[in-house]
Amino acid sequence: MPTLKVRTNVPAGTRTSGASDVRPIRRRGAAALISLAILIALTAAPVDALTLQRTWSARLPSTGANGAITLRAYTSGAGSITYGLRGLRAGATYSVQIRYGTCARLGSIAARLPAVHTTAMGTVSRAESLSSGTMLWIWKAARSPSFVVRIYNGTSIRCGGFTFPQATRVAVSGLSINLPVIRGPSGYPLCRVAMYYAQVSQPREPGVTFIYAHARSGMFLPLLTRWKIDRGASLIGRTVLVWTSDNYVSSYRISRVRVASNAMVGVTSLARERLWLQTSTGPNTSYPKLIVEAIRYKTAKTTYAASHPTARPVSC
Repeated sequence: MPTLKVRTNVPAGTRTSGASDVRPIRRRGAAALISLAILIALTAAPVDALTLQRTWSARLPSTGANGAITLRAYTSGAGSITYGLRGLRAGATYSVQIRYGTCARLGSIAARLPAVHTTAMGTVSRAESLSSGTMLWIWKAARSPSFVVRIYNGTSIRCGGFTFPQATRVAVSGLSINLPVIRGPSGYPLCRVAMYYAQVSQPREPGVTFIYAHARSGMFLPLLTRWKIDRGASLIGRTVLVWTSDNYVSSYRISRVRVASNAMVGVTSLARERLWLQTSTGPNTSYPKLIVEAIRYKTAKTTYAASHPTARPVSC
């Protein structure tokens, strides 16, 4: 569970210094245990196989000169892979690997997939199902900072990094909350940004999108302020906007505000799509977490500029 700082008895809009913050005691290994529990829950969920959980795409190479490969994961645990490739050796057999890392710096092999055969024109156009066992290893790679697909036949090698739509910005109406969103770090959370928890869902996917930030001025402090004033009653019905990297903005309506000693309880539910905004209520891990739940009611196309704010995270 992300550990956040809270600045107590500070009015919203007041800038504060991080020098006097009380830093929580870090509990080594907790993040790894949480990640493992969530991974097991996701892969075991008994949900309709036709419900799409996530789509990743990779251009080979980054320019797409040799086409693209698309991975799809379903909430049943199974998946599929689609090839649309060109410019390869004619009539050749290419081995397929899913690997950790980047094309410039390959990591270990996460999964070996069935080989593909090119036509006399050097193309591949096909789709294949992937078992839940194979998808388990692919999901493990997908939850790392980066993973790639690599195909090769002798010296003919092509590689592409997988991408998928991710939260990039969050705003809450009437509260002066408007922050870039980045992937949450493995260590202590950063300041001047909100962060998404990479182990769970993204906007428009089944499950919980979990975005968190410190309860500090310019971040999620207004949520805590509302909780202290009226237990969050004035937050109900407010709009939360979340932009994603594919240039869409989703509108959510706040439906519930609560505190929980364990913010991750219920986060692996895949039967419903929800947005959770989380911040702290006190200066260390003994304090409960504040959870603001919201339901998506529309999504619209937007601009690249709106969806890609410049993030300037700092340590705090």
